[in-house]
Amino acid sequence: MDTEYIYQIITLGVKACVDRDAVKFASLFTPSGEIILKKDQKIVKPDLERVTRDYFASLEYIKIDVLSVMIQGNRACLEWLWEDFNQLKQQKNSQENLILITFEEGLIQRWREYRG
Repeated sequence: MDTEYIYQIITLGVKACVDRDAVKFASLFTPSGEIILKKDQKIVKPDLERVTRDYFASLEYIKIDVLSVMIQGNRACLEWLWEDFNQLKQQKNSQENLILITFEEGLIQRWREYRG
């Protein structure tokens, strides 16, 4: 898989988050893909769209500043600064995340997020 293609998939993932588009975000994963969030919370592909949609629905906005992207083979490391505003809690959230991504057959197989 070529580096430019992987970078494009990452860019689409960032845009899907900013646009709060759960359908688009979930479409970037393989059928057996998974995302692992804080405290080893694993979300598998069949649940990804629903869980992401529910989460995005609670947010007024999402801003993401990509700090760095490193790609080697079928793996990438993404560092971003995430900011959102939770409408239910009336609270702004900001955090720096490191995300390790593994690609398979042109899509994301595994997205593992670490909070800074």
